[in-house]
Amino acid sequence: MTPPIVKRFLISLEQHKVLGLIIFLLSIGVSVVFALQPEPPTPETTYKANGQLSYSSPPPLFTSTGEQLAEQGRFINVDILLSPPVQARIRTQLQLRSDELKEMIDRNLQINLPEDGSTQLIGLEYINSDDPEEAVRNLGVVMTEMIEQSRLINTSQLRGRIDALNGRLIVVQQELATAEEAFYRFISTEGTDLLAVQDGSLFSGITGSQQQQRQLQLILEEIEGQIDSIVTQLGLNPDEAYTSAALSADPILASLRSQVVEIENQLKQVEKELRPDHPTLISLRKQLQANEDLTQERATEILQGTGKSRPLANQLRQESSLDPARQDLANTLITLQTQREGIIRQLESVRNTEQDLREQYEQFPDRQLQQARLVQEVETKRALYQTILTALVDAQSAEAETTSSYAVAQAPVVQEVAPTTLVSINRFLILGAGAGIGLVAAAGVIFLLALLDDRLHTPQELRELLLTREVPVLGNIPRIDGFDLNGQELPIIVDNDSSYLTFYERVRSNLRRYSAPATKVILVASVSHKEGKSVSAYNLAIASAHAGKRTLIIEADLRARSNSEWVQVQADDNATQEPLKYFSESSEAIRLVPAIANLYIVPSPGPSRQVAAIVESNELERLIKDARGRFDMVIIDTPSLSKCNDALLLESLTDGVVLIVRPGISRGSMLGETIDQFTETDIPILGAIINDTEQVVNLMELPASELSEADEKTVESQLVE
Repeated sequence: MTPPIVKRFLISLEQHKVLGLIIFLLSIGVSVVFALQPEPPTPETTYKANGQLSYSSPPPLFTSTGEQLAEQGRFINVDILLSPPVQARIRTQLQLRSDELKEMIDRNLQINLPEDGSTQLIGLEYINSDDPEEAVRNLGVVMTEMIEQSRLINTSQLRGRIDALNGRLIVVQQELATAEEAFYRFISTEGTDLLAVQDGSLFSGITGSQQQQRQLQLILEEIEGQIDSIVTQLGLNPDEAYTSAALSADPILASLRSQVVEIENQLKQVEKELRPDHPTLISLRKQLQANEDLTQERATEILQGTGKSRPLANQLRQESSLDPARQDLANTLITLQTQREGIIRQLESVRNTEQDLREQYEQFPDRQLQQARLVQEVETKRALYQTILTALVDAQSAEAETTSSYAVAQAPVVQEVAPTTLVSINRFLILGAGAGIGLVAAAGVIFLLALLDDRLHTPQELRELLLTREVPVLGNIPRIDGFDLNGQELPIIVDNDSSYLTFYERVRSNLRRYSAPATKVILVASVSHKEGKSVSAYNLAIASAHAGKRTLIIEADLRARSNSEWVQVQADDNATQEPLKYFSESSEAIRLVPAIANLYIVPSPGPSRQVAAIVESNELERLIKDARGRFDMVIIDTPSLSKCNDALLLESLTDGVVLIVRPGISRGSMLGETIDQFTETDIPILGAIINDTEQVVNLMELPASELSEADEKTVESQLVE
């Protein structure tokens, strides 16, 4: 049996043989072009001038910059030795055109730089086929200009360094001035506080504030004790005492109060003898009311501006009638309250002062760190300024010491070079190599295309993928060369004696083995188009009918026309316009296949515009449920999964799915992804049928007694071919 990789390569070769032929012919064409190249001309005698440059030992150097430049001059390459300025000076001295100079450098001049540090010599070779003196002169000019270029490079590097140091020195000088100004500004604003912390005066201030607070607290406690004692004796708080003292000390209020008392005494005397409406009583009451009003007004005038509320009429007499002793106590209480308030304010001020001093003391570390940072920044900028200034002076001093890093170690010397014999071109070897390379390249491209092809070309590859996904293989179906009931060439089994019936009978029996006993409704689906899904559904149904089972085929592919003509059943033309009505009347939708016993079919009413609505309709659901009870096996033919999801919508009404695959058509990624999707969503997969396998049924070798009518037609067609 051919290995899968070899078969895949042969299939790819058949598909891409034109591309392989083009690659082969292209390789042959390239080899022909190389083979037809003319023989190289016989070389002539040439002259080669040799010279050497060495690293020149400079005179004694007194600056570090001069030593660095001298050391850098050791490291040089061809691009520096033959830079555009050097080429321009060489072209001027030798009076050459630009193209002549370029040809001379590319073909005639060779520079050999030392590969390691063992030697300091640079070898130069100049080849001239005509004049040895010209070779010596040209090489001498080249060496002279290279030495001059080394000196110019050293000078330009030094001048560039001096300019860079001057520019950097100005920037650093400005940064140093800015850092010093920031330090002086900080010292002028924060220096006093830092000095106060450092000499201890700030800490002494905090301690003094705490001592003063303790003294004020003792005085305050003493005053509060006196206030509490007087309040207990007097029965009045400080505010009440102030009000009573002010009212009792006023002479006008005392006179009004005495008049009120006198009138009240008169009223008590005459009320016993006179009637309530007597004019004397009325007059006395009016006088009493007038005196009380005057008393209230006077009390208001006395208390106005003090913030005290005016006492009520019944309290006024009591509050304004202090005796001299109680009045002295009230005045003392008022004095003590005033002292208490003053001491409280003083204590609060001392506490605020202490808080300010504490905040200054707590900020001391941050200010000290800030001072240290400013000092460090000033010192850093000053050190950088001094370093750059020193480097600038050193570079300016080294400018007078600058020389070239190379000198002539060996003047140009010419020698004669004998011509070398060139090997002739072997055209047959080139053609053979081109043919071999073409074959390898074409085979490699075709093999690469075979590896990149995602299709599974052999039944073995399909079987391995299915077994990896734990999907049982129900059967391998060979290519069927048969005819339908109308005599048209179609792989449909319509004869009980057909030799192909054995394969589908095996599929049916395996389906019963691998599935549950109650499995009746089977959904036949395929991932891609042209995998033989509809043919497999029909043949499986025919095999079931031949086995004596009442079998129903439901064509659920509503996006295409019905295939019922394969079994001589005409679809209802009116069903396309009213598909729901068509499915609701199951007695009319289910049609008997006249040529095959026990086989029934529900032709598709497609193509339809609203396929999803029909697939999800109650009418189609009732039809499938009714068929489950009436038939032994129901096979539902659905469109391919790459085309639509109609099969997934109908899956819940079935007992499982049978996948149809075909070598050369099924793609491994799509098939594996579909099986994984079914597994993740718990869709039962009953198995898979592999169509168009390598099995061959040679009908011409069967006895004539075993051939059916359809097989005889197949034999005749094979004989004609």
